[in-house]
Amino acid sequence: MPFRRWSIAWAVVGILVVVAAVVLRFVLVPIATRLPGDTDLTVHYQGTANLLDSKALQAGKASSALRSHLPITVDRRVQVLSTAGDTAVLSDALTVHAPGQDLPSSYLYAVDRSTLKGVTPPAGRKTEPATGALTSAFPLHPKSDSSYTYYDPATRTIVPMTYAGHDTRGGRSVNVYRISPSGAVRNPDLLASLPPALPKSLVVSLAPLLPADVRAALTPATVAALPDPIPLTYTGKSAIVAYVDRQTGVAIDETISQQVIVNVTVGGRTVSLLPVVALDFHITPASIADLADKAKSAGILLILVGLVAPLVLLVLGVALIVLAVLRERRVLRVLPGVRLRGRGPGGPAGGGAGSADGVKPVNGTGPAGGGELLGKTGDAGHTTPQSARSLD
Repeated sequence: MPFRRWSIAWAVVGILVVVAAVVLRFVLVPIATRLPGDTDLTVHYQGTANLLDSKALQAGKASSALRSHLPITVDRRVQVLSTAGDTAVLSDALTVHAPGQDLPSSYLYAVDRSTLKGVTPPAGRKTEPATGALTSAFPLHPKSDSSYTYYDPATRTIVPMTYAGHDTRGGRSVNVYRISPSGAVRNPDLLASLPPALPKSLVVSLAPLLPADVRAALTPATVAALPDPIPLTYTGKSAIVAYVDRQTGVAIDETISQQVIVNVTVGGRTVSLLPVVALDFHITPASIADLADKAKSAGILLILVGLVAPLVLLVLGVALIVLAVLRERRVLRVLPGVRLRGRGPGGPAGGGAGSADGVKPVNGTGPAGGGELLGKTGDAGHTTPQSARSLD
């Protein structure tokens, strides 16, 4: 029956379309929204810096050794270098441009491409030990709570991230997170750029630059008892405020304050002298506008792929199934010899109005009616005279 075949075909297509909607939403969308392998994002910052000029210090010019309130620009490039399944190797390179000098730094992370948390790196790759923590990016639909942790590359520690409510940046709704890592500098590349010790004479020449309480701790007798050169240790401190798009996870705005403080050990205790590097910078207005535009475009695509397309497929599939069912009922209704209503007690199944061979039962009895005929029928279906008499 061609009509019935069409109904079955529509039902099958409808079921396949519904399955496609489910697969798209719960299988393909999570894969498509992972961190892309071609991610390459540059963000620009501006701010000020306080820098200790080691050349001026070594020349005995202590008064000019500390350069304060220098205007700086910062270029930050976040780039995926490689992917292996659900893992991406991410480079986060930052260069501070100060008058007369540049301060570059670069870190490698292995991150899960969906959660953006640190994971074990692929074989042969050496990355920062950031397992379980966020590093350079946030996931889609970031949580509005304080459950995230952050890996600080300077101190190589994992610290909590504090959710501080929501705000707007560039016309986008954002979550606000505050991060405050602090501790001994442990990053080998950063330590390699800092002197492990200073001649006693240079430390003494720093005295005019030191706070009053530090000068009081470094008395001439105390300094005389120190070895020459004096071993140095360093403390890293940061204060980060990130304004993260609530839909796409793009950090639309960010303010960063970083310090590297030099310490000496005096009488068994650590005395902090002064910051050798102090940076305060924030994302430029132009980058904020660019990042907000990227978040808006990504958000529209996310809605289309993750919500609209699966919903359209689901509605279309259900409509085809319903249409197939309605068509099948109509076909059954018009086919000859097919009745959709139940039969009476005398029919072949006890529900029709007549018997299967066309003989009308008497008193509601029939082949399945449970009673007996009052007459006998002949081979041709006619009543015999005897049965006619009995009927009389």
